[in-house]
Amino acid sequence: MKRCDIVWVLLVGISMTLGTSAFGQSSAPGAVRIDITRVDQRIAIAVPDFAAAPGQEALGAELAEIVRYDLDFSCLFTLLSRDRYPKSFVGFTSDAGRIDFPAWGQTGIEFLVYAYVTMEQGRIVLEGRLFEVRSGQQYVGKRFTATADWKRHIAHQFSDEIVLALTGEAGIATSQICFSGFTSSTGNKEIYVVDYDGANLKRVTEHNSTSILPQFSPEGNRIAYLSFKDRFPFLYVLDLTTGKSTYLSKDVGMNVSPAWAPDGSQLAIALSKDANAEIYLVNPDGSGKRRVTNAKSLETSPSFSPDGKEIVFVSDRLGGAQIFASGLDGSNLRRLSYQGGRSYDPEWSPDGKKIVYVVESGGFEIYVMNADGSDPRKLTDSPGSNESPSWSKDSRHIVFASSRSGRWELWTVNVETGMQRRINIPGLECQGPSWGPRRGAN
Repeated sequence: MKRCDIVWVLLVGISMTLGTSAFGQSSAPGAVRIDITRVDQRIAIAVPDFAAAPGQEALGAELAEIVRYDLDFSCLFTLLSRDRYPKSFVGFTSDAGRIDFPAWGQTGIEFLVYAYVTMEQGRIVLEGRLFEVRSGQQYVGKRFTATADWKRHIAHQFSDEIVLALTGEAGIATSQICFSGFTSSTGNKEIYVVDYDGANLKRVTEHNSTSILPQFSPEGNRIAYLSFKDRFPFLYVLDLTTGKSTYLSKDVGMNVSPAWAPDGSQLAIALSKDANAEIYLVNPDGSGKRRVTNAKSLETSPSFSPDGKEIVFVSDRLGGAQIFASGLDGSNLRRLSYQGGRSYDPEWSPDGKKIVYVVESGGFEIYVMNADGSDPRKLTDSPGSNESPSWSKDSRHIVFASSRSGRWELWTVNVETGMQRRINIPGLECQGPSWGPRRGAN
């Protein structure tokens, strides 16, 4: 449960209740290209505007710019600026065999991104390739197709393939983020979904109420969230395919903090139906509630370990709120946060190595620690509050809500480099983000 919302929910609750396919892909060397924990080993790469059919040059430039953003965002690459392109280069043609690799080698880059873009029977076709400049060897060769409204997605797919080829794990450019958005004019909070880079914003609830704390399911086609749409604070699951919301939990008292198990078979939630808030497990259809914690303290904000065998959560059993972990049966309970100040909003990284959380000590800042609680490290240091952190599926980035500008916005931070970026979503204040999985072809 997010700190800024749990206090509000408690107060209100008390007052109310008491197409991808391969084409000509070479057998690239093993995908162990760089050590991603060392920022001084970024790969030097160039992404010139893509070649395109006559009259479609603007489309080629647009898709190349998307790929450039994706690769730069990853913090794994150093992109060659246009003023350093070979003097003989005047643009790609439809024939990749005409690439002058020796000239590109003089620029110092290691890899070159090439693509040819065209429209075929109303569909965009992107034939993307990645070459090692020194040898001219092809590392990626794939054909992506989509309708015009999915053109950004096929560029993101190409980006993710490039990252996969050079690191062994796909990028996260095809992923989306869900969040609770609102404007001061209405005061209502609705659930929205947006591409990771801020494009393709879509409202997915229309409750004309307060809906908060959305959590993407592992497969990305469902969102669990809290809403007051039926007057009281209940938990719901939204099916993004049908647009239908169904009850997850509507017990007396507080129903908060939905968190999906890695396989999507169950969720962990916090309920106060037995007096103080405790952690329960529940099936996605609301059946089969099973209690995990049993203490006189407040237990909330659960998050599963990647293997689904443990949870991390917030408890004030020792006084102020701190981060604890235990098995799903409550066994092996241990405290993890010791850095000073109250701690909130924990989430286990998808690779199982780290836990992100929020520390209240003067302000509210994003921290990360190893899964055993060692090496706590501050990731943000800004005015306002930084809250509700959520991991990308490659465990390299975190999205969070920040009020540093005087309004609530979504920001991301790269865990290794500390690079922070604002996600531009005009017209909305944004809270409680959840980073969804990668998406496939459409």
